[in-house]
Amino acid sequence: MKYKDFGNTDLKVSELGLGCQSLGGGLYHRDDRESIRTLHKAFEDGINFYDVSDHHSFGMSEKLLGRAFKDRRDRVIITSKAGLMYSQTGSFILKVRSLARPVSGFLRPFKSSLHYFRASQLRFNYSQEYIIQAVEKSLIRLQTDYLDLFQLYKPSASIIEKGDFCETLEKLKNQGKIRYYGVACLTVDDALLCLKHPGISSVQVAISLIDQEAMTKLLPLVQEKRVALIARHPRAIGLFTDSQGDIMGDTSAYSRREFEERTKRAKAFRFLIKEGRTMAQAAIQFVLQLQGVSVVLPRAVNRKQLEENLGTLTTPPLTKEELESIFSIY
Repeated sequence: MKYKDFGNTDLKVSELGLGCQSLGGGLYHRDDRESIRTLHKAFEDGINFYDVSDHHSFGMSEKLLGRAFKDRRDRVIITSKAGLMYSQTGSFILKVRSLARPVSGFLRPFKSSLHYFRASQLRFNYSQEYIIQAVEKSLIRLQTDYLDLFQLYKPSASIIEKGDFCETLEKLKNQGKIRYYGVACLTVDDALLCLKHPGISSVQVAISLIDQEAMTKLLPLVQEKRVALIARHPRAIGLFTDSQGDIMGDTSAYSRREFEERTKRAKAFRFLIKEGRTMAQAAIQFVLQLQGVSVVLPRAVNRKQLEENLGTLTTPPLTKEELESIFSIY
């Protein structure tokens, strides 16, 4: 495992992090013991960067992180996010979803519809009162008195442009509740707007074989300004995994038409599979090789998926010819 400077902060982060969204369970799985074992395995193999949000499984993912690392807090970097909430109807449906897990096989044909319903119930709040309250609740669930990094969750371009949230986050920083703050951005253009605010230490965007916009528009600038870049969804939310069903919310981030188009595009990269290298590993490796990326953030819901992610570090590197083919497809 290699470790990198995290922008202009004093943090040293593992090149491979762990996205913890799915650890708290979902409609088709929840295994707290396996989640804890997965977190411990990640730590033992050198991963020190763990990304979560207060809305992931209504805080359960944060609670699992807190349980796993309460006795080694100073040896891990924990980042959480806030700004997203669900409507009252959405909250009720999602909170009772555990009742559906025993019959998840029956519900599987309705998976996409359930994800789209969840997406339709999202609401956003970036007020000072809400953000401060969200951070304080996250600290309790994580069993810590500080976050290494706090990220505002997908604010609109107008919210970023105004930058009013910076005052709130500076206040939390001065109180010692967060060490640094950044923005998990919906688009690359939103990330570019973040660079106008000197207090922002990091931006998070999707980068993958089929999401390459950041490579030319954003990576050169974050290097110049020494802003850390967190690359999420290197496997394109499940499109570059052998079993898309193991990644939650794979369709809800896009319209049905967009998802179908992305699925077709993803198939064009199957040539990267070779002996000793899976499609998921090739996808992660592509992002790892990009200059300017501080940490790559694939998710894992169990040790098997984690081991595949970690195996990326020892798989055959992408060749010059393969990279040329990748860019010709894009």
